[in-house]
Amino acid sequence: MCPVSSSQFEQLIPESEKRASFLKSLPTGAHIHIAGVCGTGMASVLQLLKGLGFYVTGSDKAFYPPMGEVVRKTADKVFEGYSAENFQPRPDLVVLGNTLAKDNPEAVYTLENKIPYASMPEVFHALLVGDRSFCPTSVVVCGTHGKSTTTACAATLFQSAGREPGFFIGGIPQNFDCSIRAVSTKVALEKRVVILEGDEYDSAFFAKWSKFHSYRADVALLTSLEFDHADIYENIAQIEEEFTRLFLSMPETGHIIVCDEGKELEEACTRWSHSGIAAKFLRYGFQQDSAFRLLERKPGNGVQTLKMFLRGRELEVITPLSGVHNALNLLGTAAVGDVCGLSLEEIKKGLEAFRGVVRRQQLIADIDDIRIIEDFAHHPTAVNLTLQGLRELYPSRRMFAVFEPRSNSSRRAIFQEPYSESFRTADFAIIQEVNTPAAYSGTSSPAGMLDVKKLVLDISEKGTSGHSFLEVSEIETFLLAELKPGDLVVLMSNGDFGGLMRSLPEKLKSRSA
Repeated sequence: MCPVSSSQFEQLIPESEKRASFLKSLPTGAHIHIAGVCGTGMASVLQLLKGLGFYVTGSDKAFYPPMGEVVRKTADKVFEGYSAENFQPRPDLVVLGNTLAKDNPEAVYTLENKIPYASMPEVFHALLVGDRSFCPTSVVVCGTHGKSTTTACAATLFQSAGREPGFFIGGIPQNFDCSIRAVSTKVALEKRVVILEGDEYDSAFFAKWSKFHSYRADVALLTSLEFDHADIYENIAQIEEEFTRLFLSMPETGHIIVCDEGKELEEACTRWSHSGIAAKFLRYGFQQDSAFRLLERKPGNGVQTLKMFLRGRELEVITPLSGVHNALNLLGTAAVGDVCGLSLEEIKKGLEAFRGVVRRQQLIADIDDIRIIEDFAHHPTAVNLTLQGLRELYPSRRMFAVFEPRSNSSRRAIFQEPYSESFRTADFAIIQEVNTPAAYSGTSSPAGMLDVKKLVLDISEKGTSGHSFLEVSEIETFLLAELKPGDLVVLMSNGDFGGLMRSLPEKLKSRSA
């Protein structure tokens, strides 16, 4: 099902507001059940609710690490599998995850028995963001790439400046021990800020609009705009429409900070300039007329030095994060800090304190000088930028790029040609074959599958040694036979990759013993 039309959206938003209002009315200790609790976002809902004093139960089809372990430790009670029996005693409210279909047993029971329910973004709207009399500044970070890193960086920036921000990050930040935190009421009202990763994916089967519509943006940062989520969007125009709705909802005092890189964003900004948006647009990137610019970038010795221009002021920052994409993520964060009134010294201190996000270019093992990096990249542009950044960091190592097409979009033929360009930086590209008969589709477009065998042939023709395997065990066997000291392995998946992140380092240790 494609996102709702503008007229449908206007009609459905009041219902969403009612659900959020009911959430606000629940007393401390009320029983909330989370159906589909093991995703990163839903586990964050669990942590928020427990921190606010609710009794929370949860269910999911399985409890895989790492989030499964977090859920078991945090929830008051968990159920493996979905069943109406999990609703004894009857909860006061059910949070229905966006991976659940309308015919899920717990969704059916909730609707048939008229139990109050809400989506993940509605929970955040009610209990994390609140209204402006509680928190005057809501910062929403959105875009096809870089959301988690930039959100985590912004949270670090405001934390370093003593603002104790509330936040939601769609990943595990290196600078905090949690991915979500409520706004501190100890901070003076005018300095309170909440920072949220604003996903354009839909909210739930009963809320077919982007999650960020629930976050009441005062500052919106847009990192990039490309086609993605082919399971719910027909084309990039539908994605742009969601951002247009977001920007139209922002106040005249708001700021929309947009990267100046990319044809799609340039054309969208031209259309937005004629759409009646009240908030102020500011650009960041490399263009001479942008308010925030990256003047210079010098990689070397495991770091990169960035010289930034921030509306007439210059700033130099040293960061361990690699690549031009991370340089732009930090520049976008600096722009957020600037419009929110942070000083140059506060911005510099916060950016240099930032250490990244788990599973984003994270070194997970170094065995016999074979380095293993884990990354979340799955969109072809993200794969390309990740490998380029790592090549800068490790110019002389043989690079093995190992990729699992796992998301609904990455398993589709729509990215067949872009993926053939994404692995040029690597010496080897090892790609798992798509072993599911079809990808989920909520659109009218057919879900043609990625032809991995053709992909590796195309990759090889472009100069990278391409290989494909059906089973993860076959990938591991290939790597163990080929790897030698001085090599770099980049494991890319937005899932568990069949346990490869754990088993490969273990096998390499056994081999060297």
